[in-house]
Amino acid sequence: MAIMEAMMIRSRHILKAAAGLLLGTGAVPLSAQTVDSIQYPAGYAPGTALCVRQADGSCSTVSTMVPMPVTTKQESLTLVAANTPSVATAVSGGNYVVSQMCTSYNAGSLAVRYRGPDGATMLPMLTKTASDTTGGMLIALSGNAVVDAVLPLGSVGCNVTLARVP
Repeated sequence: MAIMEAMMIRSRHILKAAAGLLLGTGAVPLSAQTVDSIQYPAGYAPGTALCVRQADGSCSTVSTMVPMPVTTKQESLTLVAANTPSVATAVSGGNYVVSQMCTSYNAGSLAVRYRGPDGATMLPMLTKTASDTTGGMLIALSGNAVVDAVLPLGSVGCNVTLARVP
């Protein structure tokens, strides 16, 4: 009986040593992430926390110093490029800056239009007879609004962009 107990104790020591070697060499995959300590408000919050993946691949607990990332949809549309209008385009909605410039308007006006409530008629939203010098004009559009631009006859070198303000 004593011999049997000695062999079992020795087997346990060998298993512990082997496990320590495996962990030390990285043979066992480690999937746990390191996170900052979690502070429990009033001691009753569950012991889990959201974390934000950092640029270096680490994970930091969401806090006032590391807030949850929030992004808005970025959108930039070219309505006219090199005096060639694009097809009418649906936008995400929100505030936009319309920037436009023409080498020559040929005594006419450029119009940025939106699709009206009947679903077919394009209505003028803004007209311009001179190039923007202050960076553009701020407009508001609803979600899925359809917009386009119409050039004056004989215009030269026109470009129109529509960029969403995040």
